[in-house]
Amino acid sequence: MKAHINLPKAEKKAIEEYNDKVQNETFNRYVKLSAVILHEKFKFGHDRIADFLIAMSNIADKAQQDEIFWEHIDDVLIKELKFGDFERENYEEMDK
Repeated sequence: MKAHINLPKAEKKAIEEYNDKVQNETFNRYVKLSAVILHEKFKFGHDRIADFLIAMSNIADKAQQDEIFWEHIDDVLIKELKFGDFERENYEEMDK
């Protein structure tokens, strides 16, 4: 059971801004980790990592615009690339 707390708009906005900030920081950290792994394990240099970062930014923008984006991602990882360790997400639950 979920509890609902009525908050003033200013407090709701502050909470949303904080959540957005934490999500952005987390996203940035994982992108940094990915860049370092690409460099250390796969010997990517500056230009290839820059291409990766541009592609990551572009795909993140797509995720914001396409309401079934994560279903497509799961299809690629699970069906096409055969990564059975990834579970499909419950998209309906996540969108609530």
